[in-house]
Amino acid sequence: ELEKAMPEDVMVSTDIGNINAVAHSYLRFEKPRSFFAPMSFGNCGYALPTIMGAKVAAPERPAIAYAGDGAWGMSLMEIMTAVRHEIPVTAVVFHNRQWGAEKKNQVEFYNRRFVAGELDNQSFAEIGRAMGAEGITVDRLEDVGPALKKAVDMQMNEGKTCV
Repeated sequence: ELEKAMPEDVMVSTDIGNINAVAHSYLRFEKPRSFFAPMSFGNCGYALPTIMGAKVAAPERPAIAYAGDGAWGMSLMEIMTAVRHEIPVTAVVFHNRQWGAEKKNQVEFYNRRFVAGELDNQSFAEIGRAMGAEGITVDRLEDVGPALKKAVDMQMNEGKTCV
């Protein structure tokens, strides 16, 4: 649904973790310099600052950061930077309330003994709004595409950052 809703000339940055692997498998790009990923460096918090830099370099192109809720916690404060410096970007946060990649490692290497893999239930849309950005919460699969289109429209036509 996300790929279908993305504009043709979009730039996407993904964070480390499961979202990175899924994005590599499903997202397709025709234009060069469109996909930015941390690959195997393991640096949490990569997606948002990277897509902000890409947006500054190419302000005419839509810019989307994809992050899981664990990695998002490493860079979410940069939303204030984007708002303050008028760098309109869209951040999509997948909120499964866990460090998914780490939990997977605990399944494989520690016989399903889980330690410190769960995250609290926070509304990142509300946190984004508190920082001056727009916020959209999506709870149903059929709302994913329309929400992304709305966020990108706000970015490109109103100069808004959206979480």
